[in-house]
Amino acid sequence: MSATRLSVVVPTFNRRSILEKTIPALLNQRGVGAEFEVIVVVDGSTDGTLDLLNGLGTAPRLRIISQRNRGLAAARNRGAEAARGEILLFLDDDMMAGPELAAVHLAEHGSASERVVLGALGLAEGVRRSFLKVGVEAWSRDMERRLSAPGYRLQFDDWSFGHASIGRALFLRLGGFDETFVDYGNEDYELGWRLSQGGVEVRFTVRAVARQIYDKRFPAWLRDLGCVGRADVALARKHPELASSLRLAGGGTHPLKRLARWSGLASLDPLAPAWMTLAGSLTVAEWLALRGSLLSHAQSLMGERAYWRGVRDARGTDALPAAQAMKRPGRAA
Repeated sequence: MSATRLSVVVPTFNRRSILEKTIPALLNQRGVGAEFEVIVVVDGSTDGTLDLLNGLGTAPRLRIISQRNRGLAAARNRGAEAARGEILLFLDDDMMAGPELAAVHLAEHGSASERVVLGALGLAEGVRRSFLKVGVEAWSRDMERRLSAPGYRLQFDDWSFGHASIGRALFLRLGGFDETFVDYGNEDYELGWRLSQGGVEVRFTVRAVARQIYDKRFPAWLRDLGCVGRADVALARKHPELASSLRLAGGGTHPLKRLARWSGLASLDPLAPAWMTLAGSLTVAEWLALRGSLLSHAQSLMGERAYWRGVRDARGTDALPAAQAMKRPGRAA
């Protein structure tokens, strides 16, 4: 029997309906034999995910690990620790693998053990293209364009372990993902920064195809933006050298963006009713799969306010006065 070379690690939390589509695609890969395995780490799911997976338990490549809910970073680490392969392929639970995904990652690593391979991102076929999904698709196209450019130098916020492979020994030597990042955001960036500082070889390949079944709704997206604000504060505290490159170092200069930032940082926001009305309208528009530049701009403003709300919550009493924060220069994300 061939030794396991590649371990696909899929962390999941309450995504049974999506796993019904994504796991079979992983178990039916072409161009590889017994040298790869699929490890699904069930992070405290309560929606029947374990029942679904146990129904597939006879699949020789599938291994199931269940744990109490500890967050994405901890779930990925648990899968990596249990893996038998010398290469880890991290894949989010909503990523639909192309038929030769495992074979491509194995080929890209070759005999190298100190390498990271980033794969292509994008939306799966059949996903409703609302203004929210159009924005996600534009982001993924822009990332692929940047990473494919000859001589491009990877930035810390280019890292995404929703689809990436890495030598297991290298991953464990670095200590894996920082499990203090429990909520949405920045566990990828934090590990990516450490990898960059270590001079690890990184390559991007469009041949490694996995497409996202993006089912997130607008209220969930908005909550995630607040989590990103909190995660940015945590990342800046851990790596102060990154602080000036994070969104919390400043923001957009457009008057409406400045207003959204002020509103997010304010302890008492007199504009809160207006923001709630706008959020409700965008929720309905997204549900109806509407698109257009006006909706995208409104989404951006709501995201700006939610982000700075998260920053304010994370900083607590140490938060900067709104006026001071609005004067600080920095990258507009």
